[in-house]
Amino acid sequence: MATEIIKEIDSYNSNYFFKIGIIFTLFISILFFLFKNINNRDLIHFVANFNYVEGVNTSTEVKLAGIKVGNVNKIVISSDGVTINGQIEKKYNIPEDSLIKIRSEGIFGKKSLFIEPGFGEYFDKSNKQYKFNYTQDSYSVDMFLRYLNNLNE
Repeated sequence: MATEIIKEIDSYNSNYFFKIGIIFTLFISILFFLFKNINNRDLIHFVANFNYVEGVNTSTEVKLAGIKVGNVNKIVISSDGVTINGQIEKKYNIPEDSLIKIRSEGIFGKKSLFIEPGFGEYFDKSNKQYKFNYTQDSYSVDMFLRYLNNLNE
């Protein structure tokens, strides 16, 4: 039985296997892009400018009241300082006057972006991007120690 199966597989032309491989690759690629686009429909991009972003990277979490609501996607040095781009889930209502700040979990803990909600109107979800106008930079232990050293002098 096994020898018959092997003979049948060997009887196919090599072009047949090549065509099957191409079709399989196209199918997997289409599924990947469809899944990626379906996932992105529930997310809204955001932009925030900071002066000091030590400890923030492209996988840093964005939190609202301690709940993860998004991620950082891109960090770019610009003329305004450091621009952070990311995504937030659409299901959360965030006021336009909210403060987004860089926080650490403990003294040496990992950093996250934390949104402190304001009291104004909510961001318009039909927009493709939120722009945070109020930001607060992170504090590092090194900066704190330098500050304490300057106090002693």
